[in-house]
Amino acid sequence: MEERTIRNVPAMPFAMMMGAINAVIGFIAGIIMAIFFWASIMSIVGQVPNGVDLTGFGMLFGLGSIILFPIMGFIGGLIQGLIIAVIYNFLAPRIGGIKLRFEEETESSVPPPP
Repeated sequence: MEERTIRNVPAMPFAMMMGAINAVIGFIAGIIMAIFFWASIMSIVGQVPNGVDLTGFGMLFGLGSIILFPIMGFIGGLIQGLIIAVIYNFLAPRIGGIKLRFEEETESSVPPPP
């Protein structure tokens, strides 16, 4: 097994990946919140005096969460990724980087081409 050390992390590609991951997580959280808002508004519709319709309010918050959570997640992940990359690049020469072990592929482990 070959062992290699990550000595430097390019800040912007790492930050973009962190932003994309957090945006996907934000989208999933937004869907969950949209379902929660819809269910909670529908449960109180029967308790509100006549003439007040809250279904649009629930849809507004639900759709807003599906749109805003991924955007906020991307921006937060981008900033977080930049900070992590800069700190890693500062500390890696002083402490030593992350060591990864790679296994060499043999011909028997490589599948034949189609």
